[in-house]
Amino acid sequence: MKQTHLKKIRVVIALVFFCLITALFLDANHLIPPAVGDAALYLQFVPSLLQFITAAGLAAAGFIVVLLLTLLFGRVFCSTVCPLGTLQDIIIRLSERWKKPRRVRFRYKKPHTLLRYGLLLLTVITLLYGSLLAVNLLDPFSNFGRLIADMIRPVYIGLTNLIVSLLESFKVYLIHPMEWKIASLITLIFPLLFLGMLIWLSAGKGRLYCNTLCPVGTLLGLVSRVSLFKIKIDKEACTVCAQCSINCKASCIRLKTKEIDFSRCIACFDCIDVCPGLGIGYKSSLTLSLNPLLTHQSPPPWRGRVRVEGKEESQGNGLPEPSKRAFLGKSVLYLAGLAQLTKTQTATATAVTPPNPVSPPGSRSLAQFTQTCTACHLCISACPTQVLQPALLQYGLAGILQPRMDYHLSFCNFDCTRCGQVCPSGAILPLGKEVKQITQLGVAQFLQERCIVYTDKTACGACAEHCPTKAVRMVPYQRNLTIPEVRGALCVGCGACEYACPVRPQRAIYVAGHAVHRVAQRPTAEPLKVEIRQDFPF
Repeated sequence: MKQTHLKKIRVVIALVFFCLITALFLDANHLIPPAVGDAALYLQFVPSLLQFITAAGLAAAGFIVVLLLTLLFGRVFCSTVCPLGTLQDIIIRLSERWKKPRRVRFRYKKPHTLLRYGLLLLTVITLLYGSLLAVNLLDPFSNFGRLIADMIRPVYIGLTNLIVSLLESFKVYLIHPMEWKIASLITLIFPLLFLGMLIWLSAGKGRLYCNTLCPVGTLLGLVSRVSLFKIKIDKEACTVCAQCSINCKASCIRLKTKEIDFSRCIACFDCIDVCPGLGIGYKSSLTLSLNPLLTHQSPPPWRGRVRVEGKEESQGNGLPEPSKRAFLGKSVLYLAGLAQLTKTQTATATAVTPPNPVSPPGSRSLAQFTQTCTACHLCISACPTQVLQPALLQYGLAGILQPRMDYHLSFCNFDCTRCGQVCPSGAILPLGKEVKQITQLGVAQFLQERCIVYTDKTACGACAEHCPTKAVRMVPYQRNLTIPEVRGALCVGCGACEYACPVRPQRAIYVAGHAVHRVAQRPTAEPLKVEIRQDFPF
C-alpha cells in the first residue's frame, strides 16, 4: 500500500509548529496564551535539555520525548518540530521556482563524518565546561529565534505601523502602533551571515546544515540508527528509477547499493511520495522485505529514459583514518581549552570590569544565566519596554548575543514578569510580581561630578521622579537646589533612573549589576511633613 499520506501528515505538523513558534516571536501584544506557547516550545531539544538540568522536572522533559520519538520513528523532530528545518524546506521549495528546471535535484553524497561529529564533540565539551558558546552558535531553535526576532520582527513592526498610518488617515483606529528600539547594528551581523549561509546551503545542497553543522541533528542521527521504524528500499521491487534519490533533501539514498544512510535521513517521506511503485516504504526495522509479492514486478516503460546517478565513490568502513583521528583528538583538546578560556573571560568580565552587566530578573546570577541561556531572543521579543537587547562582549566571549539589560535604551517595568514566562531554557525563571519587585539586579551608583545640578547649577530630579521604589530621592544641596541621593537597600536595579538621566554621553547615574541577585527592602511610605505656621489665623 502506498504511504503518500505520511508526507501530508508531516507537512501539516511542520507548518503548525513553524507558524506557532514564529507567532511567539512576533506577538508584541501578548495575544497567544502562555499554555499554547509552552506547548509549542516543550519539544525544542536544547532549551528543554537545559531547563531539565536547571529545574529537573517532567515539565521540562521535552527532550526525552524527542529521544523516544526518534527511537521509534527516526528523525521526525527534524522534519516536523524543528522550525529551522521547516524554514530550510521553504527555502528549497522557493529555490526550485527561481532556478532553471533540471532533471536531478539532489544526489547521494558521502557524509562529512569528521566535521559533524567534531562539532557535536565541541558542543558537548563546551557544555560540560560550563560554556554555551557552541550551543548558542549552532542550536537550530536559537538561530531561528534570532532570525525572527532580530530581522523579521522589525520588518513586521514597520509594516504594522505603516498600516496604522494609512488607517489613521481614514480616521480608523482599530490597530495601535508598535515601538521598536534600535539596538546595536553590529549584533545583526551574525543573524545576517547565518541567514545567507542557510539560503546558500538549502538552495544548493538541501538539508546539509542538519546533517553537518547542527549538533541536535547529529545526536538524533546517532539515535535513529537503532530506531524501530525506518525507510527501506525493497531491493527486489525497486526498479532503479532514481526518483527517490534525486528527491532526497538529505542526499542519503545510495542508489548503487539501494541503501539508505538512516543517520542522515530526516524522515520527510518525500522519497515515498515520488516512488512510482512500491520499491520504498516506511516499515518496522524487523521486517526483512517491504513487499515480497512484488519481487517480479516489471519495470515501468519509462525506466530507461530517467537519468540515474553517476559514478559513486567507494565505500569506506566509516571510521576516521589515523590522521583524522589525530586531528579530531587535537580538536577536542583545543575546544576544551577554548571553553575554559571563555569561562575565565566571563568570570573576569563579571568580577573586574566596572560596572557589571545586569542580567534579567529571574536569572539569579550572571554565571547561572550565561551557562543556561541559548540566546534564542524570545525574551527580547516579549519585553514590552525592549530593555532586553543582545549583548556583544558584556558577558565575555561565552555570552555573546545573550540578552542584557540596556538601560541607555529603556528600563525594566516594575510590574512586568514577561521574560520569565516565555524563557524556554530556564535561564530566566518565572517570578511572581511581588517577588520580582524586591529582586535586586544591581544598585544605582550616583556620580555627582557628572550631574547637571553640580555642573550647571540647574534643577533636575529626573532620576528621583522615575524611581518606582523611591530609592533615589532629592536632598538639599545648595541654596534652593536639591541633588540625588541613592538608598541602596531600596534599589532594585530597574534602570529607570539611568534611562531618565539627561546627561550625555555618560549618565550621571547608572546601575552596577550584581554577580548574584539579592533581595531589596520594600519601600515604606514616609510620613507627610506638614509645616505649621505660627501665625495661622484660625
